[in-house]
Formats: sequence, C-alpha cells, structure tokens
Amino acid sequence: MGAVQGAAMSVVLLIVIDLTFIHQRPSAIAMVWSFAGCVSPAALSLSQTLNPGREWRHFYHISIIPSSISLALIYFLFTETCFTRPTIAFNRHIIVQSAAEEVKIYDGWEQVPGATGARDTPQLPNQGIWKWSTRELKFWGKTSGGWKAMLACYPQILLCLLNPLVFWVTLLQAAIFGGMLILGQTYVQVLRSEPYLLPAYAINLVNVARALGSALSWPAAGLMVTRITRRLAISNKGVRDAEHYFPAFILPILTSALSLILYGLTAQHSWHWIWIYVSYVLSAFSFSSMATASTLWITEAFPRWAAPAMVVVSGISYIASFGISFSISPLIESQSYSGAGMEMACIILVVGLIGVPIVFWGKNLRQYIHGKWAFNEMGALRPQ
Repeated sequence: MGAVQGAAMSVVLLIVIDLTFIHQRPSAIAMVWSFAGCVSPAALSLSQTLNPGREWRHFYHISIIPSSISLALIYFLFTETCFTRPTIAFNRHIIVQSAAEEVKIYDGWEQVPGATGARDTPQLPNQGIWKWSTRELKFWGKTSGGWKAMLACYPQILLCLLNPLVFWVTLLQAAIFGGMLILGQTYVQVLRSEPYLLPAYAINLVNVARALGSALSWPAAGLMVTRITRRLAISNKGVRDAEHYFPAFILPILTSALSLILYGLTAQHSWHWIWIYVSYVLSAFSFSSMATASTLWITEAFPRWAAPAMVVVSGISYIASFGISFSISPLIESQSYSGAGMEMACIILVVGLIGVPIVFWGKNLRQYIHGKWAFNEMGALRPQ
C-alpha cells in the first residue's frame, strides 16, 4: 500500500510539473495535494455513515472503480510531451540535445553524427487529432537512454541526503507529519472516553474535518503563494528565485503548531469536543500546505536533482515520522496530552526557524552546490 501511494503521488506530481509553466505550478500542485487530502477522507466518512454495519474491506472494494478509471484516463489521455529538440547553431557552436535530455556541443556541422549540413527542423504530426495507432499506446522505449538516466538518480539521492537545504525540508515535513500522527493515534480514544462519550458515527466526522482542512489549503497554499511569488519576482526585476517560495512554509508551520497545542489542551482539560475537530482541520491544512511548499521548493531550488530530492523529502520524512509514532504513547503517558502537544509544537517551530537564515544565505549556498556537484542532469525533470 505504501509503495502504491508513493508511486501514484510521484507520477501525478511529475505529470503536473510536465504540463504546467512555472507560474502555474503553485496553484496546480496545491490543487493536487488538496484534492488528494479532501476526497479520500470524505469518501471514507460517507461510506462509514451510509453503511455503518459493513466491514472496512467494503471501502477498498468500492475504491477499485475510481482507481481503474483513473488508470485508464492517464494511460489513454495523458499526451506524450517528450520530444527530440532540433539541432541548433548558437554562438558558433552546434548544440544537440537527445531525447534523454543529454546536451552535446560540437564545433561544426561536420562533427555532428548523421548531420547533412543543414539545420534540422521539427516535423509536424502527419495525422489528425482523432486518428491514432497502437504505436502511440507503447510506453516502453520512448526515449533512448532512459534506464541510464534512472540509474543516475540513485547516487544523487545520497548527495541529496548530505544537502543541508534538502535535509531541512525533510526534517520539517517529518515533524509536521509526526504531529499529525499524534492526533490520528489518540483522537478515537479521547472522544470515546469521558466526558465526551461520542458515538461511532460522530467520531467518523473527523474525516470531514480532514477533508475541510485539505480543501482550504488550495487557495492558501496555491492562489496566495502565486500572488506572493509574482510580487517578489516583480520586485526582483522579473527574476523568480527559489527563495521566493519560502513564504509558503509560514502557514503550515504555524497551523501545525497551533493544532497540536489546541488538541493537547482540549484533551487534557476536557474542553468542548468541537475543538478537537478544529485542531484536525488545522492539522490537515498544515499537511497539505507543507506538501505543496516542499514540492515547490525542491523542484525550483534543485531542478537538476528534483526527482532524487523528492524521493529524499517524501521517503525519509515518512520513515522518520513512522519512527516518531512509536514514541507517542510513552510521551503522552509521561508528559500528558498538553505536554506532548506543546513539545511537538516547539520542535516544529524550532525546525521551521532554521528556514530564516536560509532565506538570506540560501541562494549563495545553492549556487555553490550547483557549481560543485550538479553537473549531471540525467535525473532532471525537465531539460535545463
């Protein structure tokens, strides 16, 4: 299940990045994370409310239908965007880019393999939009050298682990997801106990709160960040730097810390049960917003290492948060709900504050890393 989830979200994000321009990506990526975090809990809550007597496997049986439809739509309707760029002459040199995004520079046309002495031009498709052949459904062998480019990602993953800018995002996402696990592992026990004693159908409404929080993250993490980065780019003479995406981290950090503090105080002092649902809205909002911010930052700060960096941020953060889940029960027993929530909130705020110096000195560090180690572009998401 974890492998399927990771592979599915990776493919979706790659498709979105491939189909959008740079100014469209904040809204598009936020829409993906918001939709993913909204539909699943809403469907789960609806299924449990309409069929309270059925077992949990019924939900997965029903999920086969939309999953199969999604697979068919992506396979048949997602257009192939990879193409071989024409050979061009630039600054007294000949530039050739292969389908595997490998760039070679020659001094003259006679050195180019297979060149005829004239500039190649792209060929227009020889068939209409409604005409197709089975050759277009072939998904293997599209680009030569694809396996070599894939293998190049693995040593880049190790380098990304040593990259302080990538490691910071990984720690922050792990802390926020670990805070979300505190709520996820304990809310059922809290709502079932005194003084709440809520029935099962009322407890299941927590999924509606999750869906609401994820839905709210789209305008906040997408539309608002788009406006902020646009203003920052205009003030920077039209140049959009990766550091312009740092404001996107502010809301997930603050809302995650606030959700943990609010949940801990509510569970400890028996406040009204509505605050537990409010804390879950804030927690889901912070998770979707953080996923959007980290995806934008990684793909824009390290475009040559975007795919390996996403593996590190997603994989390591989930592994770390999985380890955090084993310490939740002992932490609550020793520190109480309020103490555990405040401690985790402080961890998130401290890790988030590390991003402040990155805003001022991160660009120089990025340029140093690019100049020293980022010579291999085989793992890039796009031709750079």
